[in-house]
Amino acid sequence: MQQLPAGTTVTVLHGAEPVTEEPLTAGEDGQITVEIKVPSDAEVGLHPLTVLTQNPASVSQVVLKLSDVVEPMNAEAYNLESAEVGERAYQSAPSANGKLFVASARGPNDGSRLLRLNAETLEVEAEAELAKDDAGEDIAVFGLAVDNSNNQVWTTNTRSETVTVYDANDLSVVKVFPQGSVYHPRSVVIDEDRGRAYVSAARTGFVEIYDTANLEHIGHYQFSPEKGSESFSTVDLALDTENGRLYSVSQTTPWVGWVDLESDEVSTVKIPQAQGATGVAVDPETQRVFISSQDTNNVVVLDKDGEVIADTYIGAGGVSAAWNPASGHAFAVSRAGGTVAVLDIDGNLIANIPAGQTPNHVSVGAEGEVYLISMYGNPETDSQTGSVTKITTAE
Repeated sequence: MQQLPAGTTVTVLHGAEPVTEEPLTAGEDGQITVEIKVPSDAEVGLHPLTVLTQNPASVSQVVLKLSDVVEPMNAEAYNLESAEVGERAYQSAPSANGKLFVASARGPNDGSRLLRLNAETLEVEAEAELAKDDAGEDIAVFGLAVDNSNNQVWTTNTRSETVTVYDANDLSVVKVFPQGSVYHPRSVVIDEDRGRAYVSAARTGFVEIYDTANLEHIGHYQFSPEKGSESFSTVDLALDTENGRLYSVSQTTPWVGWVDLESDEVSTVKIPQAQGATGVAVDPETQRVFISSQDTNNVVVLDKDGEVIADTYIGAGGVSAAWNPASGHAFAVSRAGGTVAVLDIDGNLIANIPAGQTPNHVSVGAEGEVYLISMYGNPETDSQTGSVTKITTAE
């Protein structure tokens, strides 16, 4: 704990039982370190703790999460090849013509970057000169997707609350939408059949809709839970072009939603097993949906009606999921666990691949290669630079 007034005392309770043997007192630096002894038989999951302070008096609640370690499994069935791409690498997006675009958010030493790599060799071919904001600063890139039909790359600019489109050939800026036009944009997917780009407005229930031919904002969808007063906090997106559905998950409440892109009808289903959902993927053939969640450390598999088929523990901090149609498997990232889980269509864990420090995102190429983005480090070295790792099936 930090930024406390000097002399503040802190007591932490688990239920009615003190976690701290005696009240802790903040020094002149305003900091307190709370050491918690966890019993060996403590249950895995979320444990609410009550924090009491005096001088000044306050009561607050925090959550202690205990996670199981999921050991590596069948990792020898995959080949890994890594390359450095800059600090705080965030997402990647493969193109239909053998390129891989990588976004890096601003790091402690380096600025944000948008790179184009050769998807086969992982060699950097080009780097964008980023668009500038109203103050003349670089507009940092976070999420991205490739529009193969128009040969463009769409990026979400979370801090600037906008979306920027780049030319895929030379990475020049094509269009910057007005700053502040979309709240906390995170994920973007391209619907080439309908000429649309969909952008999640994180921490809201909205998905913004753009016309990819005219580069215009044309409307939005809104997810609203069907029962009770809970909100829907849109985060990741997954597009099922074949069946005309757009999926999203709520990070702050246990809901999943989808849009029928023919009728524009929006549906939501509560999934209590998915707490802190962050990633979503879909298999168009079976219409099964894979949800990765940070708080419950799992991947929940749903059928097309939102019924739970499987609930699979993958390790601490599920943050991203992608469906690989070439192998018929889902790949899901465990950030704190430092692994990539591989699941079959029924949600069975068939492999768990070590992924180094802070793995953050997975995407799938046209030939079934999986691209893993790590914010810092990679599975092969101790480097603190962000990386992209190509995962392929060992022959």
